[in-house]
Amino acid sequence: MAEATGAVQAYIGATPFRPESAQLLDLRAYATYYDSDEWIEYDDGIRLAADRHQLNVIEESRADGLWLDETEPAGAYRVFAASEENIRSWAAEVAGRYNQDAVMVAFTDPDGDDDMLTFGDMDGGISTGLALEAMRRAGVPGGRVMGGSLQIVSTSSDPLTKQQIDMLMDRLGPFDVTPVRAEFIEKDTRFLAHSPIKEIQAIRQAHCERHNLPVRRPVPHLSETDDIAAAKTYDTARHQPNNRRIQRSYRVLRQHIVEQWNELAAAGYEMEPWLGQTDQPYQSSAQMLEDLRDRKHLFYYRTETSQGTAGALPPVHPMAADVTVNTAAGQGKTLCANDAFRAVHDAFAHSEGHQFGPEGEKRAWWTHRSSLPSEARLALWNETRAQNCWTNAGPHMQDPSGTRLFQPGSPGWIPIPDRPYAEQKCVLPPKALI
Repeated sequence: MAEATGAVQAYIGATPFRPESAQLLDLRAYATYYDSDEWIEYDDGIRLAADRHQLNVIEESRADGLWLDETEPAGAYRVFAASEENIRSWAAEVAGRYNQDAVMVAFTDPDGDDDMLTFGDMDGGISTGLALEAMRRAGVPGGRVMGGSLQIVSTSSDPLTKQQIDMLMDRLGPFDVTPVRAEFIEKDTRFLAHSPIKEIQAIRQAHCERHNLPVRRPVPHLSETDDIAAAKTYDTARHQPNNRRIQRSYRVLRQHIVEQWNELAAAGYEMEPWLGQTDQPYQSSAQMLEDLRDRKHLFYYRTETSQGTAGALPPVHPMAADVTVNTAAGQGKTLCANDAFRAVHDAFAHSEGHQFGPEGEKRAWWTHRSSLPSEARLALWNETRAQNCWTNAGPHMQDPSGTRLFQPGSPGWIPIPDRPYAEQKCVLPPKALI
């Protein structure tokens, strides 16, 4: 976005890091924390939230947040929006989803009562260790280091004293001043319901460690056109349960699903079939996440319940096979592979806070994909991405041209609860789709 007249600019620092995040750091020889599942999901999440709040992230830097002689990895952002309220609402969502008490937003303002001080005019830049030493000596509680510079916000309500500034300059050299209006934006607690479950992030990342899977990549940009292409491919392709490539992919998927079920069970998670009177065990993804987070429990939708629907599992299908898994008590039990997959996918993938709508299902597919070897991706695509694209971008959702989707409120648009289930089949799509 161009830095147009009238646009509001602000500097923001935020992070998903929490004390329990150290569990994730111990799991793998990552080059940095920024290669971890926790950070990559966060980076995807804040960008998606920025789109919702009509905000553009212009610059992003990895930073060390400094507070009371402690450090934590963070992100430093320069953002533009049409109004300050867009930025405030984005910051409140980010704070809520990642359980930060508040996020500091520094609006650039030539008449602002606060100042952002940037120290960085030193050979070799300013290291985190040097910044902490200088701040400790000057009695300055907080700041952030990024790109060899130290930034400190001095507010009108609690300004740095001349003595503090002199002590910082004595160790760090001169500084630049940017007039700002600093605000602490408190978290919007509504988004806590969709905050990632860090323990399951750790379990998933440990699974990747054991199988030497590559570092997770950010979610690619997948447009409406991509969704339609996936839906058309699935719609027209024939069911090929006896194809050797398909059989191998499903065999690898089943092996990993059993392992992932057992890893969850070993951590105390209990997954049980839904036997209630309603079709689905949860009214929303938030309700499911609450059950997982607070009770380490998950109901899954049984395959036999859907046998009378359009999405029935064919008797000749790789997911109709039985698998043996462990309960939380360590006892073995046999169930349909399709049931095990439904439970594990909800726990392993949706536990990052991904909702049940089109965008959430897309991100859940990508999350689960990162915890599986490449051989299993064909099967996973059939069981997740393909079926969800057919439901949300299939022929019943396409305009007469077949190139665009009906929009909410337009003739032909179908609300999400009323959309048909996809036929469950295993097909061979182009490799680029999986």
